Amino acid sequence: MLALLSQLLHECGENALWIADENSKALLVDNAASSSQPFPGRLISNRWDIVQAAASIGIRASFSDFNLESAAESAALEVEVEGEGEGRFSRILYPVSKEKAAVHHIINCAPDFLQPGGELLLIGSKNSGIKTYAQKAAQRFGASKQLQKHGSDYLSISKVQPQTGQRLDDSDYPLLRPLDSLGGLYSKPGLFGWNKIDTGSALLATHFAEHHPSANARVVDLGCGYGYLSTQLAQQLPTAQAITIQATDNNAAAIQACQRNFQVLGIQGEVVAGDAGSTIESRSADLLICNPPFHQGFQVEGDLTDRFLKQAARILRPQGIALFVVNEFIPLGKKAQGIFQSAELLNKEKGFCVYRLTKS
Repeated sequence: MLALLSQLLHECGENALWIADENSKALLVDNAASSSQPFPGRLISNRWDIVQAAASIGIRASFSDFNLESAAESAALEVEVEGEGEGRFSRILYPVSKEKAAVHHIINCAPDFLQPGGELLLIGSKNSGIKTYAQKAAQRFGASKQLQKHGSDYLSISKVQPQTGQRLDDSDYPLLRPLDSLGGLYSKPGLFGWNKIDTGSALLATHFAEHHPSANARVVDLGCGYGYLSTQLAQQLPTAQAITIQATDNNAAAIQACQRNFQVLGIQGEVVAGDAGSTIESRSADLLICNPPFHQGFQVEGDLTDRFLKQAARILRPQGIALFVVNEFIPLGKKAQGIFQSAELLNKEKGFCVYRLTKS
């Protein structure tokens, strides 16, 4: 898929938009290493690390939850200064995401932000659902289906028509909403497990009572998602005890949801974007809580847990404690050797393991 995407990007001019999800990161890294001419258009991504990687090689990039309106407004401001056009795009390129609601959201929005005759290009492998998305994009655009096979990958091309078709069901993708299944916490599509309480996180939260931070302690929620762990910790504290929680995530939807939950529950702290805690100050936390991801897009990224462990060790103060929960097949105890002074298995249940890691 990356070879096809690279070819298409090189064919684009300045008025193209690249919607980059997690599967695009390798292409940005390769481009930086080769020092080749960067993509001349604009990039948006819901992943902070991808935006940083793009900006580092000179691509105009913005971090949002696939907000095409904000990208178009930025483009409009640029062309207004230059005295050209109206800020709409000639092409939108999108390697389809793993989540159906996100793909439907982008197919729904694309016709409104393309110039007359502009194209939405969807790219994906056979197991990405690209054939179905090609048909849905054609219906939304009011056009006939155009699907090309390129080796093991597929390219869907949908051109803007005078009349567009019915919008797809995108589960109200942009909308933050309180969910009964989360005990009233706010969440939205675009987050892994957005409408349920993760079994591992729930198991980790049962150990907070025995690890209450002291008054005025600083806590970091690493990979916070919609903020379940932070809210559970805050709600279990004695009423008069004040702590500060700094939550961080790589995903734009997670930042939005966690910020709303902090605001609604009156949690003292902040929510910041970062790649596995990369923007958190070193030696700033007394306690760190984490349920690290191990999937990235359609792939399993083997070093994610290692990155989270190394960042946790960097963020913790001396004698600080980290509470991790991981799938039982991840050898976190072994991985923590040489990074932490000790790694104690607190619980193994329901396919998950809870560890207490201590920093010297």
